[in-house]
Amino acid sequence: GYVNICRRLKSDGRTIIAGCDTQWKGSLRQHFAAWTAPLYIKSFIDIFWITGERPRYFAQALGFHGDRCWDGYYACDWNNFSHQPAQPEREDSPYFIYVGRYAPEKGLDTLASAYQAYCQQVEEPWPLICAGSGALRDTLVEAGVVDKGFVQPDDLPKLMKEAAAFILPSRSEPWGVVAQEAAASGLPLILSDVCGAGVHLLRPHHNGFIFSAESDTELAQSLISMHSLTPQQRFLYGQASYELSKQYTPQRWSKTLIKGLQLL
Repeated sequence: GYVNICRRLKSDGRTIIAGCDTQWKGSLRQHFAAWTAPLYIKSFIDIFWITGERPRYFAQALGFHGDRCWDGYYACDWNNFSHQPAQPEREDSPYFIYVGRYAPEKGLDTLASAYQAYCQQVEEPWPLICAGSGALRDTLVEAGVVDKGFVQPDDLPKLMKEAAAFILPSRSEPWGVVAQEAAASGLPLILSDVCGAGVHLLRPHHNGFIFSAESDTELAQSLISMHSLTPQQRFLYGQASYELSKQYTPQRWSKTLIKGLQLL
């Protein structure tokens, strides 16, 4: 259906832009798409607008380079979430936060297991607050997680800003806009290595930690490492996240679109 629409508009002289967050994984299907792209995909798409570096490999395999491959397709409501971290004056009541669907692909079974292991290995473990809904709610609650349920978008920035660190344990995550929301909120990050946004928003031991997806052992160690940071170190991590989050804004998105069309 999409192809038919694109071809019809293309025949009328319209510019066709395809948004893409698909990461290159070297599958047989992707290789087939790359082989046939000159005769098929490039006949009805002019521009690939990608989210970041991992989808860039896919776009390039399809033959989209230079001015035909734009960056920064996803951006959070940066002005709503942006929060410059303040120098800590005292030890607060820190907590971890996860925001998203309670679905298997989000790796919440890994998070539940890792959180239990973390609680057994540290004194005064931080609470883990989860905001969302879905089938794995009971798994989280049984692990000792505080379930906030679905949080209205207007209330989410405040919940983010008061946290000590953000966790996204996905086993499948082409990008993850919520990671940028957390970074803009000035939070240190703990992300699985499949999160596409992590390539741009997380520098290990600079503003957070990366762990192998589905490894509850590595995630538990990341939780312990975050817990072990001093308030001053967490402040520096949060400040680094805040600066990295500035890479993607609605303003940059608009400029990319306007400049890209002018070049065409």
